[in-house]
Amino acid sequence: MNRSTTRKHPTLLTLLAAVVSATVAPMAAPGTAGAATGGQVCLFLDKEGAPILGRTYGHVAWAIRDPKNTNHWIWGATEGGKLHIPAGQNNGSWIKGGTWDDLHKSIKPDGHHRAGYYDAYRCINTAGGDLGAAQRTFRNMKDNGYDIGFNNCLTKSIAIFRKYSPALSSKHLPDGQTLPPRNYFATTLDNASGWGKASTYR
Repeated sequence: MNRSTTRKHPTLLTLLAAVVSATVAPMAAPGTAGAATGGQVCLFLDKEGAPILGRTYGHVAWAIRDPKNTNHWIWGATEGGKLHIPAGQNNGSWIKGGTWDDLHKSIKPDGHHRAGYYDAYRCINTAGGDLGAAQRTFRNMKDNGYDIGFNNCLTKSIAIFRKYSPALSSKHLPDGQTLPPRNYFATTLDNASGWGKASTYR
C-alpha cells in the first residue's frame, strides 16, 4: 500500500474507519524462518506506511521460499505513491531474489519507527510452492495499475501467495480488499488458519 499518500479519499476513509493498531509479539530472530523445509510465504509489515489525513494504515511486502532450495527466496512489494494509478503506469512494484540474509538486508528493519521501514513479519508453511506462477503473477500485476482500496500492496501480495500455493484458500489467506494492511496483518491473520505469530523484525 502507498507509503506517502496524503490526499483525501472519502470512500476509502469510510471503509478504513475501524482500523486498529498491529500488536507484535517478540519471537525468534528472522533467520529462523529460513530454517524449515518445504514452501513458505511471509508478510512483512511497515506500520507507518500509507499516512492519510493524520492516520497511518500500513504497508506490506511479500516473500516466498523456493521449496526445492530452501535457502533461496523471492520477495517484493508495490509502493504505489498515489491513491490511484492507471494500468500501464509505474505503480512502484519491485522484486528481488536471494538468501534470507539478502532479504533481511533488502527489507530493512525499523529500529526507530521510521516511515518506509518494516516492523514485523509473520509466515505460514506450505507443502510446496510454484515460484514461476508467483513470478508471472507479479509481472502481470506490475502493469495493472494501483488503487489504495482494491489493488494495492496487500491485495497484490495475497494474489502472489495464492498463485504460489493454491492450497492457501480463504481459510488460510482471507481476502484483503478494503482492509488496512496493518489491520490485516494483526487481526485478520490472527483469525486465519496456520499463520505463525508476528515476530519483531531486527
